[in-house]
Amino acid sequence: MKEYQLKYGCNPNQKPASVEIEEGDLPFTVLNGRAGYINLLDALNAWQLVKELKGGHRDGRRGFV
Repeated sequence: MKEYQLKYGCNPNQKPASVEIEEGDLPFTVLNGRAGYINLLDALNAWQLVKELKGGHRDGRRGFV
């Protein structure tokens, strides 16, 4: 099982979150700095919008409903 520690917010007193995967590599690469929980949620939501647009749904606002 692979695990990546995520920072949680800007408060150094908060416990870090983590993301885990049982098999294979993590589905993302951190290019600079240390990824945070909020960054990961933003990236996952953005990927959902890209998948919707690629699937023929041209109304990008649909992902925000």
